[in-house]
Amino acid sequence: MSGPGMRAVLRREGFEANAPRALAATGLLGDRASHTLHAGLANGGVALTAAKPPERAAIEQLARGGLVAFRDSEDVATLLPVAEGFALGPEDPLAEAERWKLSKFQYVQSEGGEAVARSALGLAMVQIHDPAALALMGRFSVARTPAEALDKGDLGNRGAGFLGLLACAGILLPCDGEGRTADETDDQRRMWDFHELVYHSRSRLGRSGFRVGATWEFRDEIPQPPILRDSPWRDNGVLPLYRPTVLSRDMPLFEAMETRRSVRAYSPAPITAWELGEFLYRTMRVRAHVKNGDYEVASRPYPNGGGIYEQELYVTVEACADLQRGFYHYDPVAHALCPISPPDADMSMLIEEAVSATAGLGRPQILFTIASRFGGFNWKYSAMCYAAQLKNVGAIYQTMYLVATAMGLGACGLGLGNADRFARMTGHDYATEGSIGEFMIGRPL
Repeated sequence: MSGPGMRAVLRREGFEANAPRALAATGLLGDRASHTLHAGLANGGVALTAAKPPERAAIEQLARGGLVAFRDSEDVATLLPVAEGFALGPEDPLAEAERWKLSKFQYVQSEGGEAVARSALGLAMVQIHDPAALALMGRFSVARTPAEALDKGDLGNRGAGFLGLLACAGILLPCDGEGRTADETDDQRRMWDFHELVYHSRSRLGRSGFRVGATWEFRDEIPQPPILRDSPWRDNGVLPLYRPTVLSRDMPLFEAMETRRSVRAYSPAPITAWELGEFLYRTMRVRAHVKNGDYEVASRPYPNGGGIYEQELYVTVEACADLQRGFYHYDPVAHALCPISPPDADMSMLIEEAVSATAGLGRPQILFTIASRFGGFNWKYSAMCYAAQLKNVGAIYQTMYLVATAMGLGACGLGLGNADRFARMTGHDYATEGSIGEFMIGRPL
């Protein structure tokens, strides 16, 4: 990728101080050549066509470290590498094929006041400075030659370099003789849904960019959302649950793990409120809460990323001795249930959706809806927040499975739930607190 006018520039404000050290670390250039290259990158950029092989190799290495970006000759867009595997590629990226088409895994979002185009499989993203470029991109929703698209677009030939950047970023893909891209012919790519591959690529190191993990991005702007909260439904009453004290009757852990099964069919005899209380005490209660200055953590029986414990548990009681049918919130500090609503149409559908998630093989006596207060996790972490919260749900599932097995109860984790129905039943904003996991228990046959 080094078409006419294509140039390398320092990528972000503040990186100027890092670039000289990074250039020296490459070992590709002497002191004078490194100084000259750095000066060029910092002052308008270095034309790739004029760069000597050692300079080009140094530029490529800086790009892989996130220090260098690439601009087209008309300043329509900037290519920003996001992965260590990035390579500049051929001098003319568009020479690979006659016709091109957008990847089915590409998308455009607004970042910092500009449109940014990415592909879930790409090693770079493209920051778009001229809005007319978006219309040019849209012309490749079907297979076209670059000349056809440029001839009809507002950018005219000014867009040629931009198309090269899209090709280098994997946003624009070459087509075969039938107008199909690798996304449409490769069996592995065909089996991926768009949103799932995007989620995978953005929540793991490698192609997500350079801000991943515990970045504390909002620490100086927003107070930490509370780890624990009083149940919003305490005014509806508080139903204390049984607290077990002696657990010596339990089977050994190894036996619980070996005999754990997903049990979907339950006895006509319902679970008891006593058993529900013991189950929740051993799986979801708050064991400790520590506040240290402006940061707080908690402890529950299951592991949780960062000790944040962003989960809230909602209990749909379909059949339970000594407990009325209804929709409840579990208070993990008080170890109690707070009624939210009596049985209604939404509760009936919640149960039916659980039945459907078991392929019609079971009907829950108790259905747990695991919700996440998203802000608690998003406040500390970047890029991998939702992925980590799903892993936390997995830890809850395993804890619930093992406790249910030890107690002689039937348990089954569910793979699907209705987040819109949950928002309606609780009154929570969809993006503030939402359901991300479902689990059911009952008395086995």
